[in-house]
Amino acid sequence: MKKSLLLLSAFSLLSTVSSAQSVSLRDVPALITSTYIFAIIFLAVFLLLAIIISNMIAYEGGTNPKDPGKRKMWFWIFAILGPISFYLYNFLAVIPSVRKGPAMDSFSMHPSIATVIVLVSYIVIGFILAKTMKRGKLGNWFPSKEK
Repeated sequence: MKKSLLLLSAFSLLSTVSSAQSVSLRDVPALITSTYIFAIIFLAVFLLLAIIISNMIAYEGGTNPKDPGKRKMWFWIFAILGPISFYLYNFLAVIPSVRKGPAMDSFSMHPSIATVIVLVSYIVIGFILAKTMKRGKLGNWFPSKEK
């Protein structure tokens, strides 16, 4: 039920943004809000992808296992792909619909701020998950040095 509600809200936001032919100055606050909501959705999707991929990588035995490095690599790949894909979405789909002038001046800084929020939040939440689950597979994202 929660997944369908989340998907429904994501698709409704996407259709609202994509159906807008041109956004005027009075529509900018709603567009700013939807930009930050989409930032949270992108953050959640890429974090879930990193968690799923990390849990799919099997443990390797031996003295020099390579599985912790693979998990860490996928975490950082998604840390790069998440903000880049969010910014490209805004640059290619949202910004062209905003009229030039005051509407563009009011909106122009928010995609960049939301992109930074996606990156920083992804790393902070990943760090918290790695430290709380340090004995599990997610603990390989930021390994603890125990002596």
